[in-house]
Parts: sequence; C-alpha cells; structure tokens
Amino acid sequence: MDFDKIIDRKNSNAAKWDNRVLKARFGSEDLLPFWVADMDFASPPVVTEVLKERADHGIFGYPASDRGFLKAWQDWAEREHNWSVPMSDICFTPGIVGAMSLAVHLYSSPGDSVILQEPVYQPFRNMIVRNHREPLVNELVMEGARYHMDFEDLEEKASRPESTMLLLCSPHNPGGRVWTREELTKVSEICRRNGVFVVSDEIHADLVLGERAHIPFASLGEETAENSMTLMAPSKTFNIAGEKLSVAVFGSPEKKQIYTDGQKAFSLYEGSALALAIGEAVYSGGAEWLIALKIYLRENISYIEEYFEKNLPGVKLMKPDAGFIGWIDFRGTGLGHKEIQDRLQRKGKIALVEGTWFGQGGEGFFRLNYGCPRSLLREGLERLSASLADDLIH
Repeated sequence: MDFDKIIDRKNSNAAKWDNRVLKARFGSEDLLPFWVADMDFASPPVVTEVLKERADHGIFGYPASDRGFLKAWQDWAEREHNWSVPMSDICFTPGIVGAMSLAVHLYSSPGDSVILQEPVYQPFRNMIVRNHREPLVNELVMEGARYHMDFEDLEEKASRPESTMLLLCSPHNPGGRVWTREELTKVSEICRRNGVFVVSDEIHADLVLGERAHIPFASLGEETAENSMTLMAPSKTFNIAGEKLSVAVFGSPEKKQIYTDGQKAFSLYEGSALALAIGEAVYSGGAEWLIALKIYLRENISYIEEYFEKNLPGVKLMKPDAGFIGWIDFRGTGLGHKEIQDRLQRKGKIALVEGTWFGQGGEGFFRLNYGCPRSLLREGLERLSASLADDLIH
C-alpha cells in the first residue's frame, strides 16, 4: 500500500495516459493528465493475487454464475453502509453508465423529459439525448462554497407531465457532495408525488472522506426503493474501472423484471470470468487497502488547499466529501473560461476536464483528479500555477 510509488502507465493502453487519447481529447500529446477518473495507484494486492491464481489455472471460459460477486457486494453493503439488501433485489450489470442508459430506454419513452442536476457527469446528458429523450436541468445552486439542490425548481420540473425520470448522482460528481438524508428524502418525496422514477448513480459511495455517511437512496424506505434503481460498483473504490462490473438494486420486482428482460434483449447481463473474480476479491479482502487509500486522499486534499492558499489565492477547491476528483473554481482569477483552458494546456501542459463539459453551472470550473502520488500532484499544481503566472488577481 505504497501510494507514493510512481507507476509508469504510458504504453499500457491506459486511456488517461495514452498519447492518442490526449491528442484527440485535448489537441496535444505532451500533457500531464489529471482528467479521467481513474487513480494512478496500484489496485489492492488481492486483485493481483486472484489474477495470478486464475492465470495459473490457465483456462478462461464462461463463468457459471455471478452469485459470488453479488454475495460479496451484499455483505459489503451490510458492513460498510448498514444496508441489508435481499439477494432477490440485486442483479449484475456490466458497468453503471450502460446500466443507466438502458434504464432510460426502459423506463421512459421517446420525447419524455429526464431530469438531471447539472453540473454533473456529462454522460448523463448523452444517454438522455441518444435515447431520444429531452434533458431537463434542475441546476444545482452554490451556497457557502458547496452545492445544494434547488427543491422548488425540482418540484416544478418533476410536476410537468412529460417528466418521467430523474438521474441522481450520489455522491455528486464533480462537486464531491455527499447528500444528507434530509436532502435525499426530499428528492424521493418530490419524485414519488409526481410519478418520476429515480436512477441513482452511487459509484463513489465507498469513497466518503469526511464524517458524513453515504446514504444509499433505496435504503430510505420501502416506497423509495420501489420507485428507484440504485447502482453501485467497485470500479472507482478499488481502481478497477476497466473491469466493467456493477450492481443494480431494485425495490420493485416488476421494475427489476423489466430491467433484466431488457438486459437479455441487448445481451447486457454477462460478466467476464476475470472481472467477476476481481470484484468478489476486492469486496471480500480490500477493506484494509481502502482505509489507507482514504487517509492518503484526505492528505492530498489538504495539500491542494494549502497550495492554493499560499500560491493561488484566486483559485479555490470545492472541498469534497467523497471521491478523488476536485472541482476547482477559477472564477476569482479574473480570467475567462476559454483563456484558462488555453493556458492550462498551452502554457502549463496539464490536462484537466473543463467545467462546461458538465453542463450548466460549469463555467469557470475545471476538474482535477487528485487520486495520484503526492509528487505527481505537486508537479500538477506547479504546472497549474505556471499557467496563471503574472495574471492572477490576488
């Protein structure tokens, strides 16, 4: 668990570091990448151990069942989130984004409005548009340097007859907010009252860094569970995002049947033998590694805050409750969004995700992945500082 260790990811077909991807995404190959949300740490030792065991076996055929992975997740949810989920409510799905897109297809109709709370992970908007639904934005509002939900606006948007779904990001990406029980309960009440089905993306649920606990949406009660689909995965938690495995939870047998029928129709129900083995291993034996990871991430957050305070007083980190991605506010620099973006790439040679990618409310913000060794983070912040040199308003 040496999180300071630098691992060379170039020439490993890693999207984050691949020159072809950087060229296509940012127009330049020679950038230090802090963009896509995977970490630059080795995964837990149990991952390597189970892969070596499977490799020694030498045969990689079809898996007979995904039950071992699902049972490991079920036990994990009980231990980590105090959430008891019957096995009958759970199903395997190969990745959260695909699962959400399939849910949009199955639980709404072309022309319906699907509510999203921008700024938010951009594929939410993509999956709505590509399924021929209309994105309806309930924009988050900033109060006290943190995002909050606009419940009055949510009520108005949910009450429209064409509104049939809400895509919830919990914990929030990119802001890192862990929503409170009271906030989630209000979301549930509004959506149930207006017949709006909730799909909750909880991929960062296990990476809570503060004192506030993550509340699984479906754990709020039977009525909430029946009107929702909750998605969790080990991918961000244990840095295995390339393995494409996640869990969907339903409180309604009818809604679950619709989903599993849809999975079969599109052949989206099978996991690879290696991915399932890895998933079972991390949920069964990755807890100690995760504790150490979260300590390191908290220290990285403190490092960023101290660096900005000392060197870049016009730049602020929206302190995250969870995750390893920082939402950086550049509005105090006096520079325009496009100017900042150009400086970061041309002068600083650093790749961050620009905030308008996340939709409404993203102007003046950039997302930085701090899930990396401290020395790499230091270099990134120095490059960021160099990007703004001589023009930063104090």
